[in-house]
Amino acid sequence: MSAVCNIARNSCRGILWKALQTKSQNPGNYIRVVRKESLFLKHKPAAFFSTSQNSHSVAQAHDHSHSKIWTAERFLSAALIGLLPVGIAFPNPAIDYALSLALAAHVHWGIEAIVVDYLRPSVVGAPLAKAGLAAVYALSVFTIGGLFYFNYSDVGLCQAIRMLWKL
Repeated sequence: MSAVCNIARNSCRGILWKALQTKSQNPGNYIRVVRKESLFLKHKPAAFFSTSQNSHSVAQAHDHSHSKIWTAERFLSAALIGLLPVGIAFPNPAIDYALSLALAAHVHWGIEAIVVDYLRPSVVGAPLAKAGLAAVYALSVFTIGGLFYFNYSDVGLCQAIRMLWKL
């Protein structure tokens, strides 16, 4: 019974909890109090658990394109499977730059996911969470800059991997 009361208290913002706490001798009065106070709810509890089209469209409005980002990450991961062997077999500057950008983006998304998961503002505070995310972006910019500089001023990424394998 205590769990049911906790759920009612948390899901209805206290209005149903207040109605449950009123000691009424007449059961009809109890139902009337619940109905009367539920009319004043800003968000109906059923709307949170409903599977209707209306609640689905609300969820889609707040999607923030996470599914599109996930699809882009998977596409990039699949492209790296083909891009790396092609770059090593046929090294040229275009593939070096493409591979540098793809590897930096792949690593950036992975480290960003780790930072977002483990440096939550509710756990470590908002300033530390923002600093961690800023550090990830700075690391990614320096990584891309370093790889592009290496491609421009030295043998290139793919040729360097071939030379490393010849050791």
